[in-house]
Amino acid sequence: MAELLTAKDRIRGSLLGMACGDAVGAAVEFCPPGSFEPLTDMIGGGKFDLEAGEWTDDTSMALCMAESLIDKGQLDLCDHLRRYKRWYETGHLSSTGMCFDIGMTTRNALNKFREETRNPIVGPQAEKAAGNGSLMRLCPAPLAFWQQPAVAMEVAVWSSRTTHGVRQCLDALRYFAGLLVGCLNGVPKETLLSPMYSPLAEASWSESLHEDVREVMMGSFREKEPPSIVGSGYVVKTLEAALWAFYHTDNFRDGCLKVANIGNDADTTAAVYGQIAGAYYGEKGIPAGWREKCSLAPLIRLFADEITMMADYYSPPLCLDQLVDTGNVFAGGEHEMSPLMYYRASPAWQRLKVAGYDLLEEGITQFVRRMLPSPKAYKTLQEAEDAKKAIITDTEGVDVMACAELVLSVEKLLDSWITKNKPRLQRSK
Repeated sequence: MAELLTAKDRIRGSLLGMACGDAVGAAVEFCPPGSFEPLTDMIGGGKFDLEAGEWTDDTSMALCMAESLIDKGQLDLCDHLRRYKRWYETGHLSSTGMCFDIGMTTRNALNKFREETRNPIVGPQAEKAAGNGSLMRLCPAPLAFWQQPAVAMEVAVWSSRTTHGVRQCLDALRYFAGLLVGCLNGVPKETLLSPMYSPLAEASWSESLHEDVREVMMGSFREKEPPSIVGSGYVVKTLEAALWAFYHTDNFRDGCLKVANIGNDADTTAAVYGQIAGAYYGEKGIPAGWREKCSLAPLIRLFADEITMMADYYSPPLCLDQLVDTGNVFAGGEHEMSPLMYYRASPAWQRLKVAGYDLLEEGITQFVRRMLPSPKAYKTLQEAEDAKKAIITDTEGVDVMACAELVLSVEKLLDSWITKNKPRLQRSK
């Protein structure tokens, strides 16, 4: 008998699946189909010369969203943008300690956001801005409210508006959030991918649903094959490619490699695939070797477990306006939130995230800056090794024993920088 998957298994699977898909696809990001040897494993490399298991902006932004949900206990859109900007400017929650990849639509939205206005709805609404940048990071938002499908689907839409406000994006995210909720409920794949699926008992899709999204919802991915299936930056084509791979395979690995091998925006198509396939197959459905290589995997599991507890906390029926802080976007000024005792993060979060990773990340940021060409750059290999040791062992307040797995993951990140810069450091006198 197949092992019964719990919500914890599936939520871990979705977040880790996204990160692993992102890392697999990054090897061939920007590569046209047919221009590379087909992937057969998680290998690293690619345009950004990543180590196997290191992921890109897709996962960084999803973790920023998850972190905000956990810290705030709600979908605080201004706080999302603050954390996205922190990633963009300082490398917060990056697999390498720096932001090395960001979409143009996302970059423009972050540059447009102004703290003093508290208006987080800065995503453009022009047709040409229907990119996949909000779909690639989606899973934490609907998973935090999966026990309330209607709320989960609308929360997904609000999460997009911070950077991507086009109708195709909003419709695609509402639909994909419903698929994730279906996975959490153990819905069979054939039902999930049936025409116009919704987890709501009385589904009523709007007549204004964008025709491109409607085509995917009707099952365009069932009959198409490359080159009609493409690794495009257009949100609808990304959704279609991810569902095509999910539909035509029966395990995480094969589907991930299948979608990554269509190339171009491969990191994102594979990250979107990883969200739904991970939620469907669970954490253990992801190849063990990929999970072991995945950068900051202990931190991702911690985020997933907090999201699981948050979903349990919000299991009673709640109104959407209790759970979404849209900032100062309503006429008449600040949106008045309904009274609610919000979710508070667990002691494990305080120990591993706040008293562990947050303190380590301060050292990571400084280390990465000094690895880059500048007058303050490390001059010798020994100097870099000593700095790494200081971050791991001497950071005041970090309980190295309690955070053992996390510390090892951070050490791996620092070692990758030293390895890449070893020739320069060995030449220095």
